[in-house]
Amino acid sequence: MSRLTTTQQTNRPDQRHHPESPAALHYLRRMGQGLSLPIAAMPAAGLLLRLGQPDMLGHVAGLRQFAAVVSGAGAAVLDYLPLLFALGLALGLSRSADAAGRLLASTVSYLILTRVVLVLNPLPPGKLDTPPARWPYGALLGIIGPLLALAVWKLAERRKRGMPPFAVHALVALTALVAGTLLGMAYPAVDRTLTAVSEAVADHAVLGGGAFGFLNRILLPLGLHQVPAAIVWYVTGDCGNGVKGDVACYLTQHDPHAGIFMGGFFPIAMFALPAAALAIWRSAPPLHRRRVAALMLPAAAMSALTGITEPIELAFAYTAPALYLAHATLTGLSLALVNFLGIHAGFFFSAGAIDYVFNYPLATRPLLLLPIGMIYGVLYYGLFRFTITHFNLRTPGRAPDDELLNLPGKESIAT
Repeated sequence: MSRLTTTQQTNRPDQRHHPESPAALHYLRRMGQGLSLPIAAMPAAGLLLRLGQPDMLGHVAGLRQFAAVVSGAGAAVLDYLPLLFALGLALGLSRSADAAGRLLASTVSYLILTRVVLVLNPLPPGKLDTPPARWPYGALLGIIGPLLALAVWKLAERRKRGMPPFAVHALVALTALVAGTLLGMAYPAVDRTLTAVSEAVADHAVLGGGAFGFLNRILLPLGLHQVPAAIVWYVTGDCGNGVKGDVACYLTQHDPHAGIFMGGFFPIAMFALPAAALAIWRSAPPLHRRRVAALMLPAAAMSALTGITEPIELAFAYTAPALYLAHATLTGLSLALVNFLGIHAGFFFSAGAIDYVFNYPLATRPLLLLPIGMIYGVLYYGLFRFTITHFNLRTPGRAPDDELLNLPGKESIAT
C-alpha cells in the first residue's frame, strides 16, 4: 500500500537488506523504485482531490468555486499519471550521468506511443477533452514507453563507436512508432481481455483481493511490490468515463465496488503491525528494552496513523522469514475477509487512521474495519510474542548489540 517517503526515494537501498540478486530481480527492484517516485505525489494530490469534493469544501456555497479549483489541482496528478510514470521509470532505471537524455527519450517515447495508439483508437466526439489517464491503455503506456526508450538507449551505449544523440533519439522515435502501431492495432483485443479479467476479479473479490494482499507483502523485502501495486491501483478495472484503477475509481468516481485492493490493509496497518511492534519490544531482554522501545513505539504510532509500515516489517523480514511469511498470509486473509464482508474502503496515501477518517464518507461499512483490526491486533501480538520467545528469533534487542540499530528507512505499506 504504500508510498515512499522523500528520504527513502533519494537514498540508495541498504545492501544489508537487499543481498546480491540476479540481474532480473535487480532490474525489477529499480523499476519499483522508479514507480514509487510519481506515486509519492499521490498523498498531496489525493488530499486536494478529497478536500474539493461536494461533501467537503464543495458543501459550502461560498467555497464551491474554490473547491472546484482545489479538486482540479488534485485531479491533474491522476489525469497525467501515465506521463509521471514514464518520467519516474526513466529516473529509477537511470544510473549514468546522462540521466537527462534518458529522461527526454522516455518522454518522447511515451508521447509517440500515446499519439499513435490514439490515432488508431480515436476518442468519441464528446470526449475529446479526456485526460491522458483515460486514453487507451491509460497509465500502462507510461510504463511501456520508458522501458522501450531505455532499452534502445542501452543498446546504443554498447556500440563501440557510440551513436550521436540525435541518432539515438531517432531510433527511440522509430521504435515507439512501431510499438505504438502494434499496440494500437491490438488495443480492442487487449481492452476486452483486461475488462474480462477485471470483471472476473470483481466477481471473485475474495480470492483476487486475498491473492493481491499476499503478493504485495511477500514481494516487499525484494523491493518488487510496487510493480503489481501500480497495475491494480492505476491500470486495470474500468469504472466508467474511462477511469481505470482501484484508487482512481474510489477517489474520483466514488465507485461503490472500488477498494477491493485497499480496504483489507487498514486492519494490518492500524492494528496488526503496531501490535507486532509492541510484541517485539516486550520480547527484548530487559537490558535492551528501552532502546528497542525508542525504535518500535514510534514505528507503531507511524503505522497506525499514516500506514507507513516498513520500519516494522523489515525489522523481522530477514531475521524471521517464517514469521514474515505468516504476516504476508494474514495480510492476504485480511483483504479476503474484508471483501467477503462487503467492506469497501480506500486511501490516497496509505491505510492509516488519517486516510480512514478522511475517506470515511466514501467507504462502505467502514466501522467493521475496527473490530476486525482489534482481533488482528490481539492475534499478531500473541503470534509474535510466542514465536519470538519460543524460537529465540533475532528481532531488535535479541541480536548482538552492533545489529540492534540496523533498522531500515521509512516507507509506506503500499508502497
